[in-house]
Amino acid sequence: MEEVIAILNEIRPGQDFSGANDFFGQGVLDSLDLTALVAALETRYDVFMDVEEIVPENFRSLAAIQTVLARHGVTV
Repeated sequence: MEEVIAILNEIRPGQDFSGANDFFGQGVLDSLDLTALVAALETRYDVFMDVEEIVPENFRSLAAIQTVLARHGVTV
């Protein structure tokens, strides 16, 4: 999970990702950050995410990101 937090910190430095439970609702990330996050995760973990799963609900917390990655066979 530390690697995911490092990716998030590259996208939006200085945010408390561990303490946030809804990145988008709390203003920690925005829609442009979502695009950057998906691209970074796909590159880092060598996965491809279908457009249907690229929605804020799937990336709004560390647990949600972990679930998405697990569906692609990635353990973080």
